[in-house]
Order: sequence, then structure tokens, then C-alpha cells
Amino acid sequence: MKELWEVAIQPHNLPLTCVVGLFMLYWVVCILGVFGLDTLDLDLDGDLDADVDSAGSSPLVAALRFVNATDVPLMAVLSFLSIFMWVITMMGNYYLNPGLNDWVIMVIFGASFIIGVVLTRVATAPLVPIFRKMKELEKAEPAVGGFGVVISKIVDEKYGQVEQKRKEGAPAILSCRTSGGEPIPRGTEVAIVSYDKSTGIYLVRKL
Repeated sequence: MKELWEVAIQPHNLPLTCVVGLFMLYWVVCILGVFGLDTLDLDLDGDLDADVDSAGSSPLVAALRFVNATDVPLMAVLSFLSIFMWVITMMGNYYLNPGLNDWVIMVIFGASFIIGVVLTRVATAPLVPIFRKMKELEKAEPAVGGFGVVISKIVDEKYGQVEQKRKEGAPAILSCRTSGGEPIPRGTEVAIVSYDKSTGIYLVRKL
């Protein structure tokens, strides 16, 4: 473990080590409920479908499709990619570049990206049908007019998540906001008032 840490913090590995650390921190706070899955996702997941429809077969859309980012949440895809690149880069420099030649470091980094993209596609493939089903259920049963329970720490004007039970499938996790007033704490039942299609955000109020 000590040797792994020493390799991970070497200057040529440190940037990817920091990136992997940030992604791990993100998933930890998501699990703890401090942040929602959409908090650091820059609202890209909700816009990908529209981008695909408008951009057709552009290189960007083709790249997103290749790594399954049009179906699997972007943060999950980037997490897989960063971990694969980190592991390949460290192992490549450790075994193939003990002298830490700068040009070899760059070649290994490029190779780690290419291999990481392929491995990310393989790793996210089993998640595609799961997230497609979740999207179908969300579209099949509109949330507006229903009720849910706050699962984030709070819901206020800037952030919040609400869980809404479905007749079929798993509960839906909705990104929500309030129109003002006191923050709504975790565990409170709320009414889902409206939906902003441009942002993917639901407006809720306390019952």
C-alpha cells in the first residue's frame, strides 16, 4: 500500500490521482445524501438526448454513444474512464518507463486514454438497459401532480432531490427546487407542482 501511494503521488501520476480522488469524493457524498447525482453533473445528462437529436451523427455525439454516455449518467462514464486511465498510466510508467522519460510518459498517457475509452464502453454496457428502462418509466408516468418524499438533506431554491414511488419499477429520483421560503428537510412529503423541461428540474411544495 505504501509503495502504491508513493507511485500515485509522483508528479507524472499526481494529476490523474487527484481526478480519481475527486470522483471518489463525489460518489461518497452522493451515497451519504449530501449531494444529488446531478449536483456536479452540470445538467449535461438531461441535455444529451436533445443534443443527439439536433446534432445527428456529429463526432461529439458519436464519441458519447461509443462510451454509452447517451444512456448512462455522464459522471459514471467519466468516473470509469478516469480510473482506467489512472491504473494504466501508473502500471505503464512503473513497468515500461522506470527512467521516467518525458516522451514515453506522453505516449503512455495517450495509450491509457484510448484503452480507457474502450474499457469504459465495456464496463458501462451492462448499465445501458437499466438506465433506458428508468427513462422509459419516467416518461411513461409523469411526476407532475403526484407526491414524493425528500431524500436529500434539504430542498431549497438551489438544490434538492425527491423520491417518487412508481406503480411499476423502482422509485424515480427527481431533481427538485422550491419557489422560496424555508428549506424543506429530509423525510418531508411534498407535492410536485410543475416541471421545467429546459433544465430538467421539478418545482415542489411542502404538504
